[in-house]
Amino acid sequence: MTDLSVRRTIENHERGRERQIIANSVVLVEGALVGLQSGYLNHWANGANDHWLGLCIGGDDRANDGVLTGNTSDTPPPHGLVDTSGRVLMHLDSVGGTPTQAKTGDLVYAASSNPDDLTLTSTGSHPIGRLQYYRSATDVDVELFTPAEHMCQATA
Repeated sequence: MTDLSVRRTIENHERGRERQIIANSVVLVEGALVGLQSGYLNHWANGANDHWLGLCIGGDDRANDGVLTGNTSDTPPPHGLVDTSGRVLMHLDSVGGTPTQAKTGDLVYAASSNPDDLTLTSTGSHPIGRLQYYRSATDVDVELFTPAEHMCQATA
């Protein structure tokens, strides 16, 4: 039992950003949609075999070439930095499924790690966000789900 009369500081960090080990031989870039696959950071596929995390915002550049490449035999292995806060991607011009004002709030899907592949049409993949704001069919904002929001949506 813990002695509550003795001060104890537990190491911690804020939520909203995660460091994860990049899967072996996987090449990521900043701005990619990513998830965990078998416990390693990888390109978002569709939710069938991966868990949604968020937007890649950086990581360990092992070759100093601007590319984030996984090598699980490195010590330590390269990590990717992911924004898991539920960012809003603004002024997207290529969201599929014909965005309209009436579709504001609808679920957004992605079958790849490319934000240009976002769509309002259910593709058999798990939703990763919602249409948050509509300006025109070629100018919309998409709010990404946090990992916890995604898990709730995937199990609903």
